[in-house]
Amino acid sequence: MKHILLPTDYSDHANNAFFYALNLANKFDVKLYVLFSYVPPVLSAAHAGQPDMVSSVYQEIENSRSQYATRKNNELVELAKTANIKADNIHFIFEIGTVLSSVKKVIDNEDISLVVMGVYGDSTFQGDIMGSNTTSVIRNIKLPVLAIPLNAKYKPIEKIGFTTLFKEKDFPALEQIVEISSLVNAKVYCVNVKTNTNNTSDVLLQSEKWTKTFKEKDLNFVFLEKGDSVEETVNHYILDNNIDVLAIVRRNRNFFERLISSSLSTKLTIHAEIPIFVFHEA
Repeated sequence: MKHILLPTDYSDHANNAFFYALNLANKFDVKLYVLFSYVPPVLSAAHAGQPDMVSSVYQEIENSRSQYATRKNNELVELAKTANIKADNIHFIFEIGTVLSSVKKVIDNEDISLVVMGVYGDSTFQGDIMGSNTTSVIRNIKLPVLAIPLNAKYKPIEKIGFTTLFKEKDFPALEQIVEISSLVNAKVYCVNVKTNTNNTSDVLLQSEKWTKTFKEKDLNFVFLEKGDSVEETVNHYILDNNIDVLAIVRRNRNFFERLISSSLSTKLTIHAEIPIFVFHEA
C-alpha cells in the first residue's frame, strides 16, 4: 500500500470520509492527500470593454477559494486532534479544474494506491446516491475507489466480503484485497451467487486454485443460492454476517450501480452503512 487520496468539497459526507481515510492512512502508515478543486466561472474577455479586469477577477476568485480551502483544512486538522487521531501525515492540495481531472493529476504526480470518496448513503437520493463526482471517478480511473456512506463510521476492519464470479479477470482485484486484509488482519470472504449462467465446475476449480495461491492467508469461500436477485442476495449475506467492507469488481453490466440502488426495505439499505471497495475488471 502506498498513499491514499481523498477528494473533498468539505460537505458532511466528504468530512465523514476524511476521518475514515485518515484512520486507514494511520493504520497503513501512509500519507493522506486531501484534494480540493474548483472550476472557475466563465467570464467574457470583453467584459465592460476591459479585458484586463477579467484576469483580476479570476485571481480574486482563486484567492477566495484558496483561503476557503485553507480555513476548512485547518478545521479538519483540529477536529482530528480533538478526536485524538494522528494528523501529521496529511498533505492538502488545491487544484483548479474538475474533480476528475484534478484526481487524475494527483494520481499521476503522487504514489497513490487508493482513492477514498464520501457518498450520500441516503436512499432518498434515488439514482444519485453516489453523487456525480464519485461515479465519474469510479468510471474513469483504474485505481480502486473506497466509497464511504455518510453513516459508515470507521471501525477496525475484521471481515471483507468480495463478490466474485471466480474468473481469472477477478484475480488482480483479489490480490489487492488480500494485501489490504493482511495490513488490517481481516478475513476475506469470496462470495459467489449461483445463477443459471454459472458453471459450477469452473467456479470450484477456480476457488481451489485461489486456495492454493493464498494458502497462507485467511481466505474463505461462500456459495449462495440466488434469491429475488443477485444484489438482494448479496445484501442479505452482508447484513446477516456482519461484513465490515464490501469489495466488488465493476463490470460492464454495472453490477455496482444496481447493488447500491437495491434495498432490503424502505428503512434499511446496504449502502447506508457499509463502505464499498470498487475494483476494475482486468
